[in-house]
Amino acid sequence: MAESLQMLLAGEPITLLADRALYWPARRRLIIADLHLGKGAVMRRAGIAVPSGGTRSDLARLAALLDMTGAASLWILGDFLHGARSTASDAAWQAFRQAHGQVAVGVVPGNHDRALDADAAGAQLIADGTLEGPFEFRHAPEDAEGSSTHVLCGHLHPVLKLPGLPAHPLFWSGERRMVLPAFSAFTGGLRVDYRQARGSVLCNGRDLLRLA
Repeated sequence: MAESLQMLLAGEPITLLADRALYWPARRRLIIADLHLGKGAVMRRAGIAVPSGGTRSDLARLAALLDMTGAASLWILGDFLHGARSTASDAAWQAFRQAHGQVAVGVVPGNHDRALDADAAGAQLIADGTLEGPFEFRHAPEDAEGSSTHVLCGHLHPVLKLPGLPAHPLFWSGERRMVLPAFSAFTGGLRVDYRQARGSVLCNGRDLLRLA
């Protein structure tokens, strides 16, 4: 187990980080999926009693990863927002952008991003299916079926449960595809069968475990 794991993906050196992120050194780019800003506020408006502070906590984790890696850019592979924008999540994100104004932010729009105003968020929209280096960047893996490139995507929130342990987020590797875990700590997950997870990497926020 290790806090970071260096590996080759499609022949390209990348680093997996235990706090649910991928770093691409050649581009100095931090890559995450499914940030879901404002999810707690959406649920509270729907009458579901959930604690506040989830957005601030997720952005603090993200800030720590940017500082640790020295990333020049941040790409979010869909579901930047959870739903309608909220005053609290907007204020938290704007404070984050002011603190990291030197970082270029790109967003591949996801199915939750109908209310996304990229200009107001200080972000650039990245077209779904954008190709760069050996990678194709998408939100949902099913949109890339049959792709001849190596797809990096999110959307599924993969998790894996090992015997005697709770389910943990998973960097789910497959043939020409890696599905990143949801970055937001306040998400559910798609339970992946161990037999489908060989070669994938389990993470718990502190450690990484590559599955044989």
